[in-house]
Amino acid sequence: MRNRYQCQLCSNATAVDAAAGLCAVCARSAGFRRPLPADFFTTEEMRVALAQHDFGVVFTEIRRRTGLSQSQLAALVGLSQARVSEVEGGMRRLAGVTSIARISTVFAVPAQLLGFHVNTASEAGSLASEEVDWVDRRDFVTLATAAALGSRLHPELERLAALLPDRLEPISRLHIGDSDIDAVEAISDGFRRWDLAHGGGLCRTAALSQLQQVAVLDDAVCTPSVRARLYVATAELASMAGWLAYDVEDHNAARRLWTYALHTAQRAEESPRSTDLMTLILLDMAHQALHLRRPKDALSFAQLAAATSTSRRHPVSQITAGYIQAVIAWCWAALGKADSTNRALAESRRRYDAASADTTPPWAWFVTDAEIAAQQGHSLYLLSATQPRFAEAAVTRLTVAVQGHAAEHERSRAVVLPTLAVAHFRVGDTDSAVRVGREAVSAVSTLSSRRCYARLRDLDTVAAHHQQLPAVLELRAELAAAPAG
Repeated sequence: MRNRYQCQLCSNATAVDAAAGLCAVCARSAGFRRPLPADFFTTEEMRVALAQHDFGVVFTEIRRRTGLSQSQLAALVGLSQARVSEVEGGMRRLAGVTSIARISTVFAVPAQLLGFHVNTASEAGSLASEEVDWVDRRDFVTLATAAALGSRLHPELERLAALLPDRLEPISRLHIGDSDIDAVEAISDGFRRWDLAHGGGLCRTAALSQLQQVAVLDDAVCTPSVRARLYVATAELASMAGWLAYDVEDHNAARRLWTYALHTAQRAEESPRSTDLMTLILLDMAHQALHLRRPKDALSFAQLAAATSTSRRHPVSQITAGYIQAVIAWCWAALGKADSTNRALAESRRRYDAASADTTPPWAWFVTDAEIAAQQGHSLYLLSATQPRFAEAAVTRLTVAVQGHAAEHERSRAVVLPTLAVAHFRVGDTDSAVRVGREAVSAVSTLSSRRCYARLRDLDTVAAHHQQLPAVLELRAELAAAPAG
């Protein structure tokens, strides 16, 4: 069967084989002695191999059917002949999404057979042009659940590393030890400190670069204890990179990174840190879902976090247990459920009060009294959207947070200021709303955080209802002029 498509090599709109996106001239020049059969990729053998990303089977069968040499196939897909030989021999696997996209494009492999969820209006054989949408996909809660449970049944989990941007080649260094893991942990801590002070925009690229280098350590030789630490350290760095992506509102990247982090942390069952980390990653997913105005999804993630915290070998810390309930409170508040919100807030306070210096893990240094006040105030702020009687209590707690955040936590302070201004509007204190709103503009403008800027837009929406007042009109002008992070 023949159709007219654009040749993937010469770009001419001419007749090409249905199972290989090349015109006859380019196919002969590339070394094809015979065309691929029209049903080549839909046979059971190929479906299984493609679903598992077993390109050794795919390459071997393509060459058998077409007469291509290893060198000729390598040239087509942008690999070396040695790499093709290693892949066919089972010594190496292809993980990079760029290479997979190239194979899909050259040979017109339907992207769905490779396990990617794509826009059905697009060409089936052009994975390179597809954008896997991790924000709008309906099965994301299912995917996160599978990762948290350690399931091997979801087709995307085993190739999550391939979805990281610009995956590097495996390392030549073979051995790693505790000092290497110490360095990775220090890197993650450094990025967290930078984010709290300045926002995620300026260090996001650096975090991705570090993650790319750390992710390939999965092939290194090390002791079991180092391996467990490596999984946790890699997951924590990926989680931090996901948060930085979220802070600049690259939500697709954040979800990919968090899912990779969750799946990696799940592999470290022997590590006491793994349960805490998995739970926090799921709570980050809930945080994002709330930001995207999806409270029901957020509640699903928060409840999954709660279930994860009690179902693994090692318990979570009291700090994490307190945060679980704080996020659950946000979810109920966003859904307008005051009683459920208050119960979760009470349980969160109880858990936080039970924490002590002896049981608080080193990574939780940023969970201060101001941070806890911000969490509580945010629940009350969300409730006040539908039940204004909670606005005054929101003002009280958010004010404590703003006044208590240290200078090195400026991003944390800045993200609270717009919501505090909105809460003042809901109380009816317009003067305070304008004053705090201007302070919010000033604070957010110094940061690299699109998420903070989104809070300014929320403030502007509320301020628009009061723009008959000259001071509010001036505030709206300042909000409009604020940089987008």
